[in-house]
Amino acid sequence: MLSGLLGRGVALIAPFIVMPAMLRYLGDIEFGVWMTTVSITSMALFLDFGIGNGLLTHLSQAHANGDISRMRSYITSAYAALATIALFVVVIILIGSLITATWIPLRATQNNENSRYIVIVTLMAFAGGVPLSIIQRVLYACQKSALGNMWQLLGSIASVAFCFLAIHLRSPTWVAVSVYAGAPLAVLIVATLLFFRTHPQLVPSVLFLSKARVFELMRLGSEFFVLSIITSIALNLDNLVITSRLGAMAVAEYVVAAKLASILALIVTTAFVPLWAANAEAFAKKDFYWIKKTSLQMSLIGGGGVALLGLLLVISCDFIIFHWMGRRFEDLQKLMTVWAIFYTLLGVTSPFNMVLNSIGLVRVQIKAWIFFLVATLIAKYLILESFPSLWIVPLVSAIGYLTFIAPMAIAAASNVYSKKLASEDFSNRLSD
Repeated sequence: MLSGLLGRGVALIAPFIVMPAMLRYLGDIEFGVWMTTVSITSMALFLDFGIGNGLLTHLSQAHANGDISRMRSYITSAYAALATIALFVVVIILIGSLITATWIPLRATQNNENSRYIVIVTLMAFAGGVPLSIIQRVLYACQKSALGNMWQLLGSIASVAFCFLAIHLRSPTWVAVSVYAGAPLAVLIVATLLFFRTHPQLVPSVLFLSKARVFELMRLGSEFFVLSIITSIALNLDNLVITSRLGAMAVAEYVVAAKLASILALIVTTAFVPLWAANAEAFAKKDFYWIKKTSLQMSLIGGGGVALLGLLLVISCDFIIFHWMGRRFEDLQKLMTVWAIFYTLLGVTSPFNMVLNSIGLVRVQIKAWIFFLVATLIAKYLILESFPSLWIVPLVSAIGYLTFIAPMAIAAASNVYSKKLASEDFSNRLSD
């Protein structure tokens, strides 16, 4: 958890360190092209179709059972599937770049070779990261999450350092963009080589490529893929609702508060993702009491920790926002208070979601999030007409989460505990 906070924290800060220098070095046009292309890659983060999440679940189970052959087959199949996806993206990029210099809908690339190269190298780096990111899942599955977080930290540091070096050497602007995007990939390559050098029994091999494993990963991965899309839509429609009901000006205050509150989301993700692989291993070893005890403990600790940090943000948000944005917002504390409640609920229920993820129980989560999406969208749209206050929006999300998501996660996880523990007790009685 500590290494995750450090690794993800630095990764979050890195763009803020680089962007002022890059804006001065690239100029308005090329900087705009770069940021637009980065936003395109951000929208395509689901390009692995959930295969990475499917790999984490299956590989954790195989690792717990000490099934080296199965682990190697999953790793090989994952690399084959994601490398194919990455190759397809690269081919599209290359063909597009050969057809015309303005193949991306960015008018600024016309008659500007540097802008064109910036688009290409940014997209290429994104494509390369699809298969290279597998090593992060492998490290998590093998209970080496701290090592994976340290590699992420090193990648962020290298990205910033080499970017400033390129600027200092007055390299072409597209080179500065290339080293910023490419440094984390180089670190992932080093991490991959070192891991497989120390674990030769897991080195991907064509002999262990399995069509059945690929489809197995894609089946579970597709469910995680759908879940990711639904949750992303459900948590990012607020701006559209606010714009349609209160106007575009109201979005500014809401976005600023949401951005500050996203720190709590980062903490929730960092704190509980290691439970995913740990639970999968505990299930494989039939240590059901540990899963139940740890989930309850982490729910209390995580929820309490997020609530405490949320309270600190509520108290200090006016000071932070004023020194960050240079102005004050009217309902900021109300917004931050409701956001803190929402993320506290996430902190309380996330350990139970990790239980469901560890055994691939995704469909029940999809159903709950669909109900959440539909209900909260309608409620926000209707309520804002009578009560045009921004804090109503996250309040509806919090109530929706408490109504649809939290009961589902806790009930489904409890049902899993009950069945597993009852089955284990029955087996023990038979043995006796």
